[in-house]
Amino acid sequence: MLYAGTHFGLFASFDQGTHWVRIADLPPVRVDDLQIHPRTADLVIATHGRSLYVLDDTRALRELTPEVASKAAHLFSIRPTSAAYMPSGFSDWNGKGVYRGANPPEGALLTVWVKEFTGDEIKIAITNAAGVPVANLKAPGIAGLTRLNWDLRPTEDVLTKYGGDDPKKLLASGDYNAELTFGQTKMKQTFHVDIAEGIIPRGGIALREPKEGDR
Repeated sequence: MLYAGTHFGLFASFDQGTHWVRIADLPPVRVDDLQIHPRTADLVIATHGRSLYVLDDTRALRELTPEVASKAAHLFSIRPTSAAYMPSGFSDWNGKGVYRGANPPEGALLTVWVKEFTGDEIKIAITNAAGVPVANLKAPGIAGLTRLNWDLRPTEDVLTKYGGDDPKKLLASGDYNAELTFGQTKMKQTFHVDIAEGIIPRGGIALREPKEGDR
């Protein structure tokens, strides 16, 4: 796969440069530099006069082979996810004169390929390692790439109303399964979640790594 920054935006080629397509909702501005983050696979885009942009987790683009593109639908691999509670800060009190980029979405990023619009919805059921349902996500089945974000909390349809843990609590660290359903197509991906040290997850206690001096 190749990326090319031009005077008119960002382009990518999936066939070693034979064909090129415009990528990302980037303004038609000169792209001066590109870097792929080695840990997260984020693509960092430096433009001339329109600041920096970040395309989160580009592994789906690398995995979009002709074989995948020929499928009715496909759920790409999901990168390991770390989570913590984002504290509020002084930026919450700023007026309209202060400009900042948005933080990346919290939780797991799930990317789905749909070959063509059929009227079916994209449905993703998430279960923990024991097979217990923890979340259900939906999105319109639009042709092309669709990204969904799971915030590592149970969705309302799997919760018991007026009982149990606070619904704002994060789920525990561990392996999770995401199963895509689109029409007759079904497939599953497994991914890992790590919750930051000191956070009490749903139905659990805060854990930490052992340190020197612990008995």
